[in-house]
Amino acid sequence: MTKPLINVTKHSFFYLAILMLAACAQEAAPPATTSTIGEMPAAELNNRIKNNTAPLIIDVRTSEEFASGHLPGALNIAHNEFVDDPAASIALLPTAKDAEMVVHCVSGKRAGIAMEVITAAGYTNVNHLSGDYSGWENAGYPVGTE
Repeated sequence: MTKPLINVTKHSFFYLAILMLAACAQEAAPPATTSTIGEMPAAELNNRIKNNTAPLIIDVRTSEEFASGHLPGALNIAHNEFVDDPAASIALLPTAKDAEMVVHCVSGKRAGIAMEVITAAGYTNVNHLSGDYSGWENAGYPVGTE
């Protein structure tokens, strides 16, 4: 009598394992999206600023860092604002979800955090400035302090 129970237990375990693997495979699949998330080289952004075709530039450094120097035309929304009050930060962005944006900080970590919030809000054309502010400044591109 115990033999059939063992077979049922073995089969049940086998089927449960298959179901769990199938569920994990579905969770691991990346979400379907048409987002364009990539890198924008500093030289390209500099040329676009010169040609008045620049995307929205979002500087996620602190207000003190921003005041000491920033890219021309950049909007300062500190990364901690994206973390602490994402809705208020997103409200400062264009309403068009396909609006082109370039996000940067000093080295990339804070920009990555902000980009996660921005893309989670449905924005589909978000890029990271290659080299961030440090690379921009080291390349000798214009910096504003107004």
